[in-house]
Amino acid sequence: MRTLFSIFILIIMLGCTQQPTLSCDASFISIPAIQGEGDQSPKLGKTVLTQGVLTAYIYPDSPRAGWLLQQAGQPQLQPASQALFVPDDGRLADLQPGQLLAVQGRVAEIEQLTSLIDVRLQSCGQSQTEPLSVQLPLPEHLSWEALEGMWLSFEQPLVVNSTFGLGRFGELTLADKRLWTPTQIHLPGEAAQAHEALQERRTLVLDDGSLVQNPEPLPYPASGLSAKQSLRLGDTFGGVEGILFQDLRGYRLVPTRQPDWQPQNPRPEPPTPRQAGELRVASFNVLNFFTGADQEQAFPTRRGASSPLELERQQAKLTAAILAMDADIVGLIELENNGYADGSAIATLVAALNAATDRPYAMVSTAERPGTDAIKVGLIYRSDTVQQAGTAATQPQAPFHQLHRAPVAQSFLDLFSGKVLTVSVNHFKSKGGCPRREHPDYAVMRDQGDGQACWNAARLEAASALHSWLQQHPTGLDTPYQLLMGDLNAYRMEDPIRLLEQQGWQYLDAKTDQPSYSFVFRGKSGSLDHALASQALAELKPEVKHWPINADEPVLLQYSLEYKSPAQQQSLYAPTPYRSSDHDPIILTFRMQ
Repeated sequence: MRTLFSIFILIIMLGCTQQPTLSCDASFISIPAIQGEGDQSPKLGKTVLTQGVLTAYIYPDSPRAGWLLQQAGQPQLQPASQALFVPDDGRLADLQPGQLLAVQGRVAEIEQLTSLIDVRLQSCGQSQTEPLSVQLPLPEHLSWEALEGMWLSFEQPLVVNSTFGLGRFGELTLADKRLWTPTQIHLPGEAAQAHEALQERRTLVLDDGSLVQNPEPLPYPASGLSAKQSLRLGDTFGGVEGILFQDLRGYRLVPTRQPDWQPQNPRPEPPTPRQAGELRVASFNVLNFFTGADQEQAFPTRRGASSPLELERQQAKLTAAILAMDADIVGLIELENNGYADGSAIATLVAALNAATDRPYAMVSTAERPGTDAIKVGLIYRSDTVQQAGTAATQPQAPFHQLHRAPVAQSFLDLFSGKVLTVSVNHFKSKGGCPRREHPDYAVMRDQGDGQACWNAARLEAASALHSWLQQHPTGLDTPYQLLMGDLNAYRMEDPIRLLEQQGWQYLDAKTDQPSYSFVFRGKSGSLDHALASQALAELKPEVKHWPINADEPVLLQYSLEYKSPAQQQSLYAPTPYRSSDHDPIILTFRMQ
């Protein structure tokens, strides 16, 4: 019946044309020969006759709808793909998977996907086919291009490495293991480049098979995403199976079945409360906490909340996170640089904290405005455990007059031990916004291709200047206990961190089985947030903790209302620490005696 139906459909498609009927016994060019081993088909623009089995109809109801045609028989790993794309011109939607077809068409590259267009078809019956079993990482001699258009299955569980595109595009980034920013674990240059090349063979984007933006319900996990049920990096999916599609976004697996989600990375509990005699210091990037207090109209703020409701939601999450850290001193990064008066970002956050605790916080105010950037760094502290000592200082002069945020330093008297600790909070230039060719320092500030991205020379200069400034005791107090922390926008093995170590600063790191991380960018984990101590302070052997409440969580769970339906604005939000920012805080616990 299916064969007769197929023949009927093909008769309709061919209409009244006088072209000769295709023969299932004709001589065919194999699909791998059409694909070739390069990025483009060696038959590009030519009309060819081939034969294959329909595996799946993808992206229905969209301009990209079409069938994947795979070489009949047992699929094999080989240098040329065994599948082609046949876009639907309005005649092909009624075909069925498993049909064996003779296909004549012109070879084209559609958004880099080797395709047959202007096709004529002849049904040749049914054929059993199955997906090609693939193991990650791909073998060194093989690339994703060799698997373009093929039906693939992955028997190994695949690890979630990014959920960034889940809300907007219904996609996840998977791999066989956690992926690391190369310069988190390797020196810049050849070692980092080799690691990056390997990770490309580990990485797979799982699509949802739809071009609908902001899908609802969300495709992953099947049981539903909510503020209470997260999908965290480190979770796994089993039974991943689908068609490897390619378009201008790159390679992506369009699923032919729903994969099985297995939570493997539960949300962490809050840090244990600090004990008597301990001094706890934290560093936290608060993701553009803006109140708009110095704008003519407060909302939308320049970088943060777009409305009073968004600010309320952002503030509640940050308050919950900071209080849970139970820190005596907190360095804050990405505060709006709008002073210290009521309504300013830092004063608003302190007021929110104090409304929720009986152990109030106070803020450190600098006499001079900390730079001219839209954002600044700041310090807050609990006056029942520490007191300000000396004079709070900032350094808005070169090289901190542009690109970087001006550092802020203050000394604190620990009321339990009587020791004085000087804390500096910092935020160096980011890796983005690369300089244009006309920039006077373009040659040294551009991406050097060594894994450190743009502006590395500027961050290196800032690290050197910061060391020199702190050596001058800017708070007016000379103490052996000094702590340098913040978002340095450099990963662990990059030049600025190593320069500070060469100057005598001791790197403080958590004792874990895997590299530390505080941030995830394009599916790769690493730490942009660091803490370095003077030798005397490091000898106190602090407990160091990266509290993973943000980097592993979907961006969908942030305070923002954008791109969410009214139902999602409710279900995806809770006033909890989880996804209160895009960076994880660092928490340092010292026993000062």
